[in-house]
Amino acid sequence: MSGRRLAFVLPRYDESIGGGAETLVGSLAMQLASLAGSLGAGSLSDEIETVEIWATCAKDHRTWENHFPEGELKIANVVVRRFPVDERNLEVFIRSELQLQQGRPLSVSQQMDWLENSVNSRALYQHIREQGASFDALFFAPYLFATSFWGALIHPERSYLFPCLHDESYAYFEVFRHLFARMKGLIFNAAPEQELAERLYGKELAEKSSVVGMGFTPYQEPLPAHKNDADYIIFSGRKETGKNLDLLLDWFEEYRRGGGTCDLHLIGSGSVEFRESLPEGVSDFGFVSEEEKLSRMKGARALIQLSRNESFSIVMMEAWLVGTPVIVHADCPVTRDHVVRSGGGLYAGSEEEFSACLKYLMESEQNRDALAIAGERYVREVYSWPAVTERFLGALRR
Repeated sequence: MSGRRLAFVLPRYDESIGGGAETLVGSLAMQLASLAGSLGAGSLSDEIETVEIWATCAKDHRTWENHFPEGELKIANVVVRRFPVDERNLEVFIRSELQLQQGRPLSVSQQMDWLENSVNSRALYQHIREQGASFDALFFAPYLFATSFWGALIHPERSYLFPCLHDESYAYFEVFRHLFARMKGLIFNAAPEQELAERLYGKELAEKSSVVGMGFTPYQEPLPAHKNDADYIIFSGRKETGKNLDLLLDWFEEYRRGGGTCDLHLIGSGSVEFRESLPEGVSDFGFVSEEEKLSRMKGARALIQLSRNESFSIVMMEAWLVGTPVIVHADCPVTRDHVVRSGGGLYAGSEEEFSACLKYLMESEQNRDALAIAGERYVREVYSWPAVTERFLGALRR
């Protein structure tokens, strides 16, 4: 059997971009290419012949300005092709966004206008039209961007979608119901994400759906833990209300008022501009290197991930791999499912529960260690690269 030719289509891609979908899907593409090109890779080297990534020239997910040069380059074993972003009518796009924020749904016509003024690239679509038929499978991610919508409908008979789906206003668009129905296959990051899609778009999706997730390589050498004068917990990610950082700051403030003593460290891109000042005990260290991020995670008593809108949560897996337990929001089906399945953390749905979780972790090193060990075991067993690539290839075979 000749190997398959696979193309992964993303709204933007570069190793320096920290977006969840780009990291998750891009790392899978890189892993497949490295294994397919290696000697002794077994059946995988026979099944995969070519892996490419097609994306726009954008870097910033807010402005979508062309940043990277148009054209082709090679990253590791993967050919990356970039295409320029089209001009768009921001007035139409922002008007639609404001309407959604006010809780008013968009008509199908308005949804189409919203898509037409999202991130688009006629050059990318032309490339998909001309070259897509020569590839065995085209993978698009995430569902929310116009590049996935228009691109996947060019050759739907060979298009697969990594939705990275959340229970949000966009997920209820009729246009996305149409998109999910037309796809050859759907690849989800976690079982609760698949369940959400079936609830929104129909149980019949189960016949062409698979749960894969992202793979991780355990660290070969022990990582140094960040040394700090006081115990601390950590938030790592984009500093925005969409990640529920505002809620975390509120809950942490109440925890300190109630006599709690540990500090809260913030790392990641963005700024806490939605707060006039940070509560006592909170320090913002800004965007840090990968090495410093992992070191600070390892030194923390817990990673706090209170986002309700997650389809996987890479940062949780990273924390578990460095031996740190996690606290998640009780109302996020995906992160709560990870915690319950792994036994690697706790979940909280209120200020009182959050404070109780912190008290439990701070009172006993044995409690923390037991959770961390369970979480690390979960990542090693369920999200090792061999396990993930086998699930992915199983989806293709079916």
